[in-house]
Amino acid sequence: MDLRLYFIYGSAQGDAAASLDVIRQALEGGVTMFQLREKGPGALEGRSLLDFASSVKSLTSEYGIPFIVNDDADLAMEVDADGIHIGQDDIKPADLPRWFDRKIIGLSVGSPEELALSDLRNVDYIGTGPVFPTQSKDDAGAAIGTAGLRRMREDIGRMPMVAIGGITHANYKACLEAGADGIAVISAISGAGDVTRAAHGFLK
Repeated sequence: MDLRLYFIYGSAQGDAAASLDVIRQALEGGVTMFQLREKGPGALEGRSLLDFASSVKSLTSEYGIPFIVNDDADLAMEVDADGIHIGQDDIKPADLPRWFDRKIIGLSVGSPEELALSDLRNVDYIGTGPVFPTQSKDDAGAAIGTAGLRRMREDIGRMPMVAIGGITHANYKACLEAGADGIAVISAISGAGDVTRAAHGFLK
C-alpha cells in the first residue's frame, strides 16, 4: 500500500469510456493507488456499474496499483477489489464482512472528535480532510488546514494517513510537511488538460 498519490474518480457522470481513458492517463503519470467513487448525477448503477468497476480493476491490475472501492462492500467483493474506503456515516469497519479481513480498509476521519469515536482496529489507513476548501465533495465539511492535519498526525500516531480536499500542485507539499503519508486528489488530476503530466507533477 503506497499512499503517495491516491487518485479518486468515477465514471464522469456515466461516461465510462472517457473515464477509463482519464484513469489510464493518470496511471501513466504515476498514481500509486486508485479509488472508485461513483456518486452524484449520472452515476452508474447495477450492471453498468459492475462492468465499469471490472474494467477499472483490470486497468489498475495492469499497472500493479491497488484498486479501492468507495463505500460499496457488495461491489468491492463482486469485482475482487483490493479494498474499501468508508466514511463516518457508512458501515463500521468492524461490521464489514470477513472477506475484508485480507483487504485494505480505509476510513475517513476529519477531526479529533471523529477520531475519538472511531474504532481503528480493522483500519489500514485514515483519510483526513478536507485540508483545503473543495468543490469535489458536497458533504466534505469545513477545511481543517495544515494545522488541523498536523494535529491529526499527532493524534493518530504511526497509522498511515492520506490528506484529501482541495489539494493542488501549489499546496500538496505543505500536506506532506504536516505529516501526511500521501495525498488524495480528484479534480487537480481529472480536470487537467494533460492528465499524465498533472499526476506526475505531484510526485516531484
